[in-house]
Amino acid sequence: MPIPETRIRNSPAVVLGPDQRKRVVILGASGFLGSAMTSYLAEIGHDVVTYSRRPLPWKAKQPGVTSVMGDIRDTWTLADAIRGADVVYHFASATHPSMFFGNPSAEFWEALQPLMTLIEVAANQRVKKLVFPSSGGTVYASSSDARREDSLTDPRSPYAIFKLASEQLLFHAARQGSFSVDVFRLGNPFGPGQPRRPGQGVLPHWIDAIQKRDPIHVFGDGSAARDYIYVDDVCHLMAISCARLESSATFNLGTGEATTLYELLELIRCCVPYEISAEYLPERVSDIKSIALDPSRLLELVPGFSFTPVSLGLKRLLAYHHLID
Repeated sequence: MPIPETRIRNSPAVVLGPDQRKRVVILGASGFLGSAMTSYLAEIGHDVVTYSRRPLPWKAKQPGVTSVMGDIRDTWTLADAIRGADVVYHFASATHPSMFFGNPSAEFWEALQPLMTLIEVAANQRVKKLVFPSSGGTVYASSSDARREDSLTDPRSPYAIFKLASEQLLFHAARQGSFSVDVFRLGNPFGPGQPRRPGQGVLPHWIDAIQKRDPIHVFGDGSAARDYIYVDDVCHLMAISCARLESSATFNLGTGEATTLYELLELIRCCVPYEISAEYLPERVSDIKSIALDPSRLLELVPGFSFTPVSLGLKRLLAYHHLID
């Protein structure tokens, strides 16, 4: 069976010139965003090193990519991988908002402690910039207005609390002169290649249920709204960090538009040529009601950029899974 194509919609027409290429390390490159970022940065001409505990998926295996197997806690292997890197993207993560809801100490050991190790090793190995994907979908207070970077935060889970703590630790290191930092507060990325993980990412779970002709599960009454952003757009916008090695900033990475679960389901029903049933379950305590992220600060650095509409991203996702032509 041929490998499905996942073309980067906003990809530049030409690759970078020799003076623009950077040595980039992707931590957690076997995951959804890590593998997509690997493919994108290699495609446009950066020298990419991947670092992960698992073998890379097919879409991250391409010419010019060097792969290293290891854990962030393995400081010797990590140091060798990131030594002298221009940019390190930290996608390595094993947690999600509801995973350690009642066990903050486990969240600390799985998320914050590895980051603290990375900060120390990166400073010693003269890394120029660290890029951290934070969680715009969990750190802000619920609101019907799009959240800006200076909006009120209201983390409701250890996951979100430690995301904010991670941001502060990184900027503390930046103020010490260790390296520069870009923090991207992501909405809800989706697209081809996203795995089905417990407690995270509604669409992979819905896709799996649709393929099995099972009812999909909706937590709450369907009115919960999230800022869904297509994976190609995430890669294109996060790549700006490679061109700003000296500066540090926090950016919202979302479309500025919130889509309810009900609207998301109706968009899918309009595409799939058979009935999709839904089973409504009690809402989860870790979920917030509504969130959209104002991307104005980020878009000032990317003139002319346009987001992939959710409807188009869903069609690409459904076609990738052979649910539509």
